[in-house]
Amino acid sequence: MENMEVEELKSMLIQRLMKVEKAATLERIEDILVQEEMQRRLDESLADIKEGRVHSLEEFRQMNEKWLKERGIK
Repeated sequence: MENMEVEELKSMLIQRLMKVEKAATLERIEDILVQEEMQRRLDESLADIKEGRVHSLEEFRQMNEKWLKERGIK
C-alpha cells in the first residue's frame, strides 16, 4: 500500500471511528490497536536482539540513573 493510500485510509478510519457510539465497540477497537502496538514492539525488540542491540542490566541501570539525574528526578 502506498503512503498516500495509507494516509487516506487513516483519515477514513478516523472519520468512521468518530461515528461509533457504543462503548463496547470502542473498547474492542482499542484492544485491537493495543495488540497491534504490542506486536510491533515485540518485533522491533526481537530484531534488536538478533542484531546485538542490547544492554546488560548494569548498563541499563546506569542509563536510567543518568536519565533520572538529567531530569532532576533523583
